[in-house]
Amino acid sequence: MPRLISAPFFSNHPVFRRGEYASAVGRRSDDKVVTEMLAQHLRAGNLRRIGRGVFASVPKHADAKKWVVDRFLAASRLRRDGVIGYHSALELHGCAYTEGHIVHVIAHGEPGMLETLDFRCKFIKPPRGFESSNSVTVVDRLGLDVRLTSIERTIVDSFDRYDLSGGPEELFNSLDLVARIDPTALIRHARSLANGTAVGAIGFWLEREQHRLGVPDATIQSLRKLAPNQARYALGTKTGEGKTATGWNVILPRNVIERRFEGL
Repeated sequence: MPRLISAPFFSNHPVFRRGEYASAVGRRSDDKVVTEMLAQHLRAGNLRRIGRGVFASVPKHADAKKWVVDRFLAASRLRRDGVIGYHSALELHGCAYTEGHIVHVIAHGEPGMLETLDFRCKFIKPPRGFESSNSVTVVDRLGLDVRLTSIERTIVDSFDRYDLSGGPEELFNSLDLVARIDPTALIRHARSLANGTAVGAIGFWLEREQHRLGVPDATIQSLRKLAPNQARYALGTKTGEGKTATGWNVILPRNVIERRFEGL
C-alpha cells in the first residue's frame, strides 16, 4: 500500500494507536485489512512499532534505522490512562537536573518495565490521592497532547517515591529549577498522599525555599501539621546516619541538609 494513502494521517500523528489509524482509513480496529496495511508500512520503514497496538510515524526523509522516536510522546500512548510522572514529569516541566533513562508512566494495570527499541518505560500504579481531575496537566509534543502530573503533584510524588526521581541529590538539584508553585495545590496533594514522612521532607525543602518561591507562612504551617509526630528517617536515610530537619521530625541525608553535593 503506497505511503501516500496514509501520509496525511502519519503527518498529523507522529505516534498513534491502531484504533486511531483504523478510524482514519474507514475500517474497524480488528479488521485484517488494517493489520496488512500497518504491516506493509512497517516493512517499508514508514512506521516503527512501539508497543502492542502503538506505532510511531517515521518522518519522510528520515532513516528508519537511525531515527529516534519522542520517548515521552510514545510512552504516553502505551496505556490509555497513562500520565507521565516522577522524574520524567520533572523533565517535561523543565526542572530535571539531569536527563533520565527511563520514562515513568502512572497508569492502572500491572506495574512493570517495557523495553522498546528507543527507550525503557516503567509503569507505576497511581499513588494515594491521585486524581486526574486535579493532578494532571498537558504539554504539547510534536503537535499532540501529552498528559503529565502538575508540578505540585510531581513534587509531592517525588518525595513519596524519591527512588523514581533520581534519588535525594537529583531531586533537590531538580527542585532548585522550580520557578513557581501553587501553595494551595501543593497542600491539597500533600494531604491526599497521607505520607507524613514525605510531607516532613517536603516541608523542610519548602521552608528553605520559601522566600524564593514566595510561599506564605500559612502554607508552611499547614505542612507542619501534616508532618510526623515523632522523628522518622526519610529519603532513604539509614538508621544511625543522617541529620534531623529541625521542626519537621524527619531525619534526612546529611548531603540534603548541608547541600554538599553539586548544584549548591
